[in-house]
Amino acid sequence: MGNKKISLVLSSGGARGLAHIGAIDALTEHGYEIKAIAGTSMGSLVGGMYACGKLNHFRDFITSLNRLDVYRLMDLAVSKTGIIKGEKVFNEMKHFVGSVLIEELPLPYAAVAADLSNHTEVVFTSGDLLYAIRASSSIPSVLMPVTQEKALLVDGGLVNPLPMEHVFHPKGNLLVAVNVNAPRTDVLLIPKNKEDNMMNKTRRLINEKWNSVTGGHPKRTKVTGIFNIMNNSFELMQHKLTLNSLEHHQPDMLLNLPVNIADTFDFHRAAELIEAGYVAMKSEIEKFEKKGKSEKTREALKVV
Repeated sequence: MGNKKISLVLSSGGARGLAHIGAIDALTEHGYEIKAIAGTSMGSLVGGMYACGKLNHFRDFITSLNRLDVYRLMDLAVSKTGIIKGEKVFNEMKHFVGSVLIEELPLPYAAVAADLSNHTEVVFTSGDLLYAIRASSSIPSVLMPVTQEKALLVDGGLVNPLPMEHVFHPKGNLLVAVNVNAPRTDVLLIPKNKEDNMMNKTRRLINEKWNSVTGGHPKRTKVTGIFNIMNNSFELMQHKLTLNSLEHHQPDMLLNLPVNIADTFDFHRAAELIEAGYVAMKSEIEKFEKKGKSEKTREALKVV
């Protein structure tokens, strides 16, 4: 193919968003040049790490975590605004990212958050990079929100899980989107580990904290019920918003990964998820390029 300059959009999706790393690997391996990037929640994080040149540092960090490490990074908070502070993980990231301003990045970058106070979408295209990512990634009722003047900022997936309208998209750039919130499928790209009980223990502890804060009775509420309701509600909302976005913005290349590829907090499965993103994007690129060659052949035959 000729032009391989792309404007890349990365969706929200919690741990599923680690597949974005593999997708980026496949794109760059095939010669695609990422000239602009926009993301929501985990998409803003992975996109931000790529934009500031620290994606490999983040990869090394996240793939080094086992289940216990993930549990330890979840600094529980006794608060009605959230049950995880998020300070530990962002302090770890600051060690290799440092203080970076979005406007000083080598390519246009945008991160999307939602303002609960004013019911608006907030798009970060300047300011502190980690602050923007932190705001964009604050899952409501789970990760404590970020306050900014009179705004209360939470996960951008509430308003725009696939922010195609916010990526810098000059004429000539291909628009490429990676969505990890596609409908569930029976064919899993990654088999679940039946022995993985750490997250269930974490959820049980979080549930106890939550009940103690809200005054609920621990025995009256099932742990899995709380998280299933939260996850399924968020999944449904993000899926509907994504469909609406795709009605108005048609990417040249779209990779859809099913929402049940991983749970929101399956960060200990980073290596598997990165590989899944790589394999899936590689397949999508091959289909895209094959289609492009077929169209060129048809055009050539018309001329003859």
